[in-house]
Order: sequence, then C-alpha cells, then structure tokens
Amino acid sequence: MRRRAMTESLPASSDTASRTAPLAVYSHVSTYRVSQLELQLYSPSLKVDSKGPIAVFNDHDRLSGKVVLDWQAYHSGKLNIAIEGSFAYPEPSGVASSYGERKKYKIFNLTKTVNVSPPQINDSSRFFREAFRRRPSGSSISVKSPSMERSYPFEMSLPQGCRPGEELPSSFSPTTDTEGNPFASGCEISYKVIVSWEPDVSAGSTSHLEVPIILQSEGDFESKDAGLGASGDCWVEMPLKTERPIPMHCAVALPTSVTFCRSSLSIPYFVVFTTTPRAPLLTREIAADSTIAVALVRQITIQQPQMVFPLTPPPSPSRESPVRLLRRVAKSSSRLNLKRKRDGIVDFGDEFKDKPLPDLPLRTSFSEQKVIYSDFILGFSKRPRHRDCEDGTHPTLEEQSSLPDGLHKGKIPLHKEMLPCIDWPGVSVKYYLDISVMNGIDDMRARIPVRIY
Repeated sequence: MRRRAMTESLPASSDTASRTAPLAVYSHVSTYRVSQLELQLYSPSLKVDSKGPIAVFNDHDRLSGKVVLDWQAYHSGKLNIAIEGSFAYPEPSGVASSYGERKKYKIFNLTKTVNVSPPQINDSSRFFREAFRRRPSGSSISVKSPSMERSYPFEMSLPQGCRPGEELPSSFSPTTDTEGNPFASGCEISYKVIVSWEPDVSAGSTSHLEVPIILQSEGDFESKDAGLGASGDCWVEMPLKTERPIPMHCAVALPTSVTFCRSSLSIPYFVVFTTTPRAPLLTREIAADSTIAVALVRQITIQQPQMVFPLTPPPSPSRESPVRLLRRVAKSSSRLNLKRKRDGIVDFGDEFKDKPLPDLPLRTSFSEQKVIYSDFILGFSKRPRHRDCEDGTHPTLEEQSSLPDGLHKGKIPLHKEMLPCIDWPGVSVKYYLDISVMNGIDDMRARIPVRIY
C-alpha cells in the first residue's frame, strides 16, 4: 500500500556521486516509503492527480530506481522487485446490458530478485562496539547501523512486441461514468511497480509496497498521420460485396491511413455507387430508394493459455511381447538420429538443435462485440462533380464519365473515453466500420478494420 510520495527534480549537471544510481537516471525522482523499505523511482516526467504525483514512462524507456532497506530490517533475505501490467474488463453478470465485477488479465510480469546478505566489515572491534551499544537480542546480532545505507539499484526494460504492429498498450482509465455513454467500455489498463521484502527468518516482519505508474506511447514510435494528409485528397476506396450479380457497384472511401485519434472530432467517409452499364432511370431509383447503414463496432477478446492433458493414459507396454517391444525401441532410436561422440556426449542431430517449443493452445476467456455507433441514411443525396481546372476550363467527358452516379458524405463521431486499439499477446481490441447499402432484396456489405489510438 502506498503511504507517501515525495518528488524532486535533479538538474542535468547535479552531483549524484552520493547516490548509488543505476545506469539510466531521469530528471524526476519519486520516493515512496513503507515500514522497513524505501523506493526511489526515476522517471522522465510526472503527472499529478488527486492521489499525488505518479511517474510517467514511455513504452521504450528503461524503468530504473533504487530500493533502500531500513536498518531495522533483518540482515538477510530476499528483495523482490516486479513490474506488472494488467487489463481489467467487466465480466457479464448474466443479465442483459449488465456487468458484474471486473476481472484482471496480466499483460506481463517482470520480476527481479535480489539476495540480501550481511555486509562485510573488516574492523571487527567497530562491529561489536556498534552492535552492543544498542543491546540487540541474540537472534538479531547483526549490522544495523543507521549510518550504513543498504541500497540496491535496479534497471528493467519494458517488454516489446514480437510482430509488426504489436505495441505495449498505454495506460487507460475512464474518467467518467460508463453508463449512458456508448463509447465507454468500462475497461482499464494499469501498470504498477511492486517491491516486497522477505527476511530469511520467520520471526522477521515482511514489507510490501505497490506503486502505480503511467505508461504512454512515445511520439516517435506511434503513427500520427491520421486524417486526410497534407493535400486532403489521400483517400482509399474499398468495394462493397453482394451475394449475386447486380447492375450496380458500391464502394466506401476512407482516409488512406485508416488511423484516427480519439481526440479528433470524427471519422470522415464517403459511400458511392455506379450503375453498370450506365442507366439514368435506374440511377434515380437507386438514389431515392436505397438505405445506407453505417456502424462502428468494437471487438474485445481475451485469450489465455490452457494446459492440455490426455484424457486416457497410453496403453501399458507390458502387454506386448519382449521381441516386439525391442523392435519399437530400435525404430524410435533410429528416428532420433543419435550420434555418440568420442567423449561420450550424445548429439541429437541438426533436427533437434534450436528447435522452439510449441505454443500452448489458447482458450477465449472473454469476448465482446458491441456496436458503439450506428446511423441509417435514406438515399444518396448528392451527385459527384469535378471541380473546374485552374485555367478555367471544364473537365472532359472522360473525366465526367468516371465519376460515380451517387454519393453520400458522412462522419462518425469519436470520444476520448474510447478504449484504444490493442494488439498484444492475449489481449485484442479492434474496431470495424460496417457499411451496408440495401436496395430492394439486394444487400451490399463491407467490414473495414480501422485503428483508433
């Protein structure tokens, strides 16, 4: 439990020789204390909220600091330093549109263990003089001088993705009530530093400290080119599919990056159609009678590895004859391609060298697909037109014929409380844009993945 936090800023040229500092020292030092230990956390920046200052790190930073054991702590034991990330999600309670308590899935857990032993003192007379001055008990006669600081610096790297696009998710916590807000999810992404002290004797008291930290994506590593680009004409067109051939084609146009920021106002899009071959009468009917359906869908999936055990034990070899059993052993030995070296070391061959272990099968522990925004539009209200050229001339007939017959322009609103996209082993948050154009009995559809950060 965090009791107190004190922060200070160190100038770049400050003398830190008095500190046993790790390799990476940032400009801010936050100090947290509990009984028997103190944690000093180095961070590039801080964020102050109602709970006090919180250390802020980028996803490519190295988390460093120092743990100081109090002189009252036992002289030997284990000091555990861990960094933990978790994804909390609401578990459905079985009632429609209702959720129960939130469950947590560990995104990662990094642990470093330091074996603490008594310090070596050359001056034995000083050792006994300092020890008996405080009249210690027989079970704790050890060096516990307040003048001797037992500090243990540490430095740990945050895990990085193995596949392209795999990034450690940033900290996320809804600031408002999720009820009544279709964009909010009730999920939370949190990180914390855990320090625990375990003395070697059962009579000694343990200490436990948990400090929350904030993790955010670094601007140099995250794409910020959402929107229309510099020219405003960078669009990509994706066709809508139908079950049977019909004399018309529909498509949806989105910005090329298909990446949008939650703080931006909306996602712009176009829906267009073209008759094939061109038929003015059919064009008017489609433009007046078609229904356009637009939906933004959020999909959350949590997967956990499961252990697979055989349901029935393998048949006992005792039932087989000795001759048949020896033949099976000889065949399996030849398949392993064992090559005994002169020094007696067994070589399993190139087939088994550096062979990775198979991945454990995954089971889906939580899955949710929710429509957070939907809209219905009746008909195509606009007809596309070419702009006049800069020299005042009109577009050619070929350029006019390449234009679609009908167009709908719309925007999908975004909200800062939206859960960002996550692509991390075990945790997946995706957004899809579902577009549908219905005309009579025909239905043309498309599902386009979009990235929201």
